[in-house]
Amino acid sequence: MKTSISVLEDRTLPPVVLSMHFLVLLVFSSLAVYNLLPLFLESLGGSPPKIGLIVGIFSIAAFLSRPLAGWVLGRVHPKKVCVIGLGLMLVVSVCYIFVDKIDGAIFVIRVLHGFGFSMFVLAALLITILAVPEKARTYAIGVVSTGFLLPLLVVPYIAEVIIQKYGFFEFFLVGSVFAAIPLAGVFFIRSPMPRLVHEPDSRPQGFIRLLTRKKILVVSSLALIFEVGLSSCLSFVPLLAHDGTNLRAGFFYTFLGLTAVLLRIFGGKYITFWGDSRLLFPAFCCLSAGAVLLYLSADNWLLSLSGLIWGLGTGVLYPHLSALAVEGIPTNEKGMVLSLFAAFVDLGFAIGPIIFGWMSQIFGVRTAYLPLAAIVFFAALFLIALGKNMLFSAVNRAA
Repeated sequence: MKTSISVLEDRTLPPVVLSMHFLVLLVFSSLAVYNLLPLFLESLGGSPPKIGLIVGIFSIAAFLSRPLAGWVLGRVHPKKVCVIGLGLMLVVSVCYIFVDKIDGAIFVIRVLHGFGFSMFVLAALLITILAVPEKARTYAIGVVSTGFLLPLLVVPYIAEVIIQKYGFFEFFLVGSVFAAIPLAGVFFIRSPMPRLVHEPDSRPQGFIRLLTRKKILVVSSLALIFEVGLSSCLSFVPLLAHDGTNLRAGFFYTFLGLTAVLLRIFGGKYITFWGDSRLLFPAFCCLSAGAVLLYLSADNWLLSLSGLIWGLGTGVLYPHLSALAVEGIPTNEKGMVLSLFAAFVDLGFAIGPIIFGWMSQIFGVRTAYLPLAAIVFFAALFLIALGKNMLFSAVNRAA
């Protein structure tokens, strides 16, 4: 039997982690279809601020549900939580087919969609964290989170072609099929899934008390800034590409996803300083540079280069910030800390499209990427400087 040290040295992950990667890949394939939702909303007469609100309310719902999800995971087996989340996502995916105008129904659908997603992804990440030793978590989270990005290689491109050749009914039908596959897949997983084991001498803390820990607050805030930038790009690149240009949004998604996936897989195996907190600031610089390139993108070459640079930053930030968030946390608090971290991720993903939608209304979609680049750069610089003693004083984490 392999010891924790051997698991770390040869990068062999437990079967349950690979199972979670498979499920995450399927779920995010479903979500990747809806990256093109702004085109549907625009066809219904939605303005950029309204489109941003409808896109962002998905993550607002996920954000608001995190405390409940963290509480449930402390009492219900994570596999059952996965099934609940996946079932709800399938139901609401079918409901999109019947939307023919922008009214309260679309907001309800987006809220329920975000709630189901929140339940699933938190359970999947918790299973991953509990299944590996602490020093292997950056690598394990990196591998599982490639499932966030692999669908971006092809799914948005396919969805774009379906919209152009067939229409939005077929587009939503494909989204529903993608949502059904992971729900069926979870019942075929036979690997035992770990659950939280409470430590008798440690009492879990609430969200507010956790936020009084400076490191948790800084790391969670960095995740928020990261997701504000990422969600703004993922949500509005389709409008940039279809604004009277020959740009294809699929190129941006493909290069972003491919770069991030390769970096997370091979970075964790071959980059000796993978897991080092000093990678954080260069990664945020990549996000800012990618946003500037989106402003400059006059052809698909520059659009692809922007996606590649965004992929470099994205490939580093999520696994590193996730591992930092739970580093040194007692076992029975990991669910709440992970839930808090994920809440900041959801909040960033929610307010990003809303903020960017209003900036687009003022400056135009293309020009709005310039203030976005500045916001990401200076906010990250401030937070990293604020928490430098905690972020850089710890022993570097092996991936």
